[in-house]
Amino acid sequence: MSALGSVEDAFDATKRLLLPFTRGTWFKLAAVMLFVAGGGFSPTSFLNVPGGVPGGGSGPPDGGAQPTPGGPDPGALTPELTPVLIVFLVLFVLFVVAAWLLWSVAGATMEFVFVESLGAEDVRLRAYFLGNLRPGVRLFAFRTVLGLLVLGGFAAFMFVLAVLVGGWPVSQWGGGVALLFLFVGLPLGFAVFLVLGLVQGLTTTFVVPVMLAEDRTVLAAWRRFLGVCKTEWKELLVYLAVNWVLGIVIGIATFAITLALLIVLGIPALIVALPALLLLGGGPIGATIALVVFLVAGVLFFVGTLLVAVPFQTFRRYYALFVLGDVDVDLDVVPTTRAAVRTDGGDPDADGGGFGGDSGDDGGGGGDAADSDSRDDEPVDDDGWNVDR
Repeated sequence: MSALGSVEDAFDATKRLLLPFTRGTWFKLAAVMLFVAGGGFSPTSFLNVPGGVPGGGSGPPDGGAQPTPGGPDPGALTPELTPVLIVFLVLFVLFVVAAWLLWSVAGATMEFVFVESLGAEDVRLRAYFLGNLRPGVRLFAFRTVLGLLVLGGFAAFMFVLAVLVGGWPVSQWGGGVALLFLFVGLPLGFAVFLVLGLVQGLTTTFVVPVMLAEDRTVLAAWRRFLGVCKTEWKELLVYLAVNWVLGIVIGIATFAITLALLIVLGIPALIVALPALLLLGGGPIGATIALVVFLVAGVLFFVGTLLVAVPFQTFRRYYALFVLGDVDVDLDVVPTTRAAVRTDGGDPDADGGGFGGDSGDDGGGGGDAADSDSRDDEPVDDDGWNVDR
């Protein structure tokens, strides 16, 4: 089955694209990983700022702040909902929503950039991004609408059940509603999220290539993919099982490498920052040095996690694309890579006849047969090894 045999092909394809190491290819794919694999980054992470302000200490020990002569009354510092504050809050909400929209559309578009880069064996961020912006917007709209419908439907269903059990208004709900959410809401919610994740995952791994291969919309690509599912359902079930196992293995490997990276970067950062704090104290100079050191280490760690994700995510996506192209040749978006890895194992130096590339120099297609027939006549050295090979 392709779902079994394509694992090795995907591994060879990944080596073919990423080896030997090319800085441009790796760092461009790392930029793609920022969107398609997350990389531990969230567009709202900048909101997670620590409480307090630099230099702010704890309150006075007597538990109450006393107004100083000529100073403001602490009670007068309570914020009021002024028109200026309302405008600021509205603008802030609009900014967050706009940032989320831009990030989500970029992430959806990068799914097409990733697939097209694997098919072309050449990563071109700008060209592929601009060329796939329209299908990226369609993919974003599909993801958003699907999530709202499924999660909104689940929330509405549970609310209706809670009203039927606990009555109305909400203030009179008791232990029966709590048991409802515990024994019905949690299992049903798990099933809903599982199905939603499966649909979103199939959309990313299979429907996106269908959209690219036949220039379809998301819904049309889904109808096309469902037709493939009807005829090749066994193949796809095996793929899901194998991909689940691969996901566990890759998750463990990624965690181990990321932990090693954290240790490699964290220990030098501590070696530099701690002496600075001990020698210079907690003053501005020592704190600044420690902040810069940990900031640099954090940036390096963040970039390193993206680079770690490159080979693993490339392998998983190649695996899905190989399976899709095998079950329906019209949906093959990696024909060049497929032909290469299944002819010479993906070795870029091979010349059609396998590793080494010398079998094609004799002309014709019978080089392998001639080589097989003449092996007994080839000279050998004293140790019995084939001299030519």
